[in-house]
Amino acid sequence: MRTTITLEDTIYDDIRKISYTKNIPLKSAINLVLAKGLQFLESEQDIPEFSQKSYSLGKPYSEYDLIKALESAGNLEAAEIKRKLELRK
Repeated sequence: MRTTITLEDTIYDDIRKISYTKNIPLKSAINLVLAKGLQFLESEQDIPEFSQKSYSLGKPYSEYDLIKALESAGNLEAAEIKRKLELRK
């Protein structure tokens, strides 16, 4: 079968190296890589599931009012947007 595929530059370079080291045409190297990849995917090897460890950072300090801080930040942002819009007049 004949088809057109788009390869990333790094993948193309790696397959080109395989073609050169094994002294086989690029077409054969691509078929070899695809066949090996399919064998790997069909094998019964279990790929471990990724899990990220997480750690508690504790409760926020009680002396800080986070809601008030967010409101203040919003007010500062609104004032800055208003200032920029007034400069365009």
